[in-house]
Amino acid sequence: MRVLLAAHALPPDTYGGTELYTVRLAEAIADRGHSVTVAAPRGADATVDGATVVRLPDPAPTPRPDDGIDPAGAEGVVRPAIDAAVADLLEARDPDLVHLQHLKGLSAGIPTVCADAGVPCIATLHDFWTLCHREQLRRPDGARCSGPDSLAKCVGCYADAVGRHVAPAADDPGMKTRDRWDQREHERDGESGPRNRLGLESVVADPVARRTDRLRRALTECDRLVSPSRFLRDVFVEYGTDPNLLVHRRNGIRTGRFGESTFDPDDPLHVGYAGRIAESKGVHLLLAALEWLPDADLAVHVHGRFEPDAEPYHARLRKRAAGEPRVRFHGRYGDAADVFPTFDVFVLPSVWLENSPLVIQEAFAAGVPVVTGDRGGMAELVDDGVDGLTVPVGDAAALAATLRRLAADPDLVRRLRAGVAEPTTLGDHADDLLALYREHGPADASEQGGDETSERGRSVGDA
Repeated sequence: MRVLLAAHALPPDTYGGTELYTVRLAEAIADRGHSVTVAAPRGADATVDGATVVRLPDPAPTPRPDDGIDPAGAEGVVRPAIDAAVADLLEARDPDLVHLQHLKGLSAGIPTVCADAGVPCIATLHDFWTLCHREQLRRPDGARCSGPDSLAKCVGCYADAVGRHVAPAADDPGMKTRDRWDQREHERDGESGPRNRLGLESVVADPVARRTDRLRRALTECDRLVSPSRFLRDVFVEYGTDPNLLVHRRNGIRTGRFGESTFDPDDPLHVGYAGRIAESKGVHLLLAALEWLPDADLAVHVHGRFEPDAEPYHARLRKRAAGEPRVRFHGRYGDAADVFPTFDVFVLPSVWLENSPLVIQEAFAAGVPVVTGDRGGMAELVDDGVDGLTVPVGDAAALAATLRRLAADPDLVRRLRAGVAEPTTLGDHADDLLALYREHGPADASEQGGDETSERGRSVGDA
């Protein structure tokens, strides 16, 4: 079978869960004798064993982390250059099936391109981006959002985000985002002279409506939607996605490379975090919890890219941890298998309701129990009291109380560690997806990949 995987980015450009998952899935499918092409606008110099990596056009600057807004406009989800490149790629590589890992940074027109070419298209829903303009169902003030109950609700949220986003334009340092929106809408409408101030909501209403409609259409044009968690599947169904399109398939990881962690009750309790260091991940809650525990015998290890001289959130974390010898920021890490076995417990204190965090499965692969939020896909992965403990999402005091219990009770740590089971393996997950591919691929699709050779970093024009 010939499979095309598409994502918005690949490592080393970005080391997010979706990006890493795409590479590992491609390698697992290729290892099973299939021909795999991976396409992305960013990170096309990635090494993906056994697969061809193709560069797609890079559409636009990525929105700033945690702003959740696109300065180019809420409706900027269809990108003709990417659609044309994918059409060329379908002709050049002749895949039996396309598997999209995201539409963010790609184009909502890709399912249409696939349909026009007669190529089945499957998409994995790694988050809420196709439902939520800010991706994580969080308002700009950090409060959680129940969901897109109405267009007016989304317009208000997006307008709030635009109003808070005041970075000056590169070509005009004196022009703030609010003014750029007024100017852009004014120019698009062909008007002359200063645009009347009708309020940000009136400015963003049409773009938000266009984005909403186009992404809903993109979902309906896919042949199947894969949800890694039951929680995320239920949210999409609640807000209008056809349940017959959705299937639940738990993500898998390469478990064999993880060594078993050890636990010494005579040492401080080693509390670990690993992953992207962003406000939505709640690392600040972990530091806040530590402030409630001045006498607790524990050490906090934070792994992930940490650049406090460049990132304001990182700078705030550094300031908060100043003078606290129990906290160490280790910086960017390579293989998770080298990091997770060093933890006694793993903490994922995310303040948004994550879908199916791979880091929880990586902790389990190392035999490490997990402390995380009591809602969403996080709680779905952790059996409270068996292989970890759950706490109210965003509650630093509750997190502190849980860490106090663990630091004071080595037997509890041992029981939780004994309750950890091996997570879904990447091999089993790849086999599940291949079975799904066969349901939708051409009846005469070859089980093997053919004689294509592996080529890396080529442009679409060279494919």
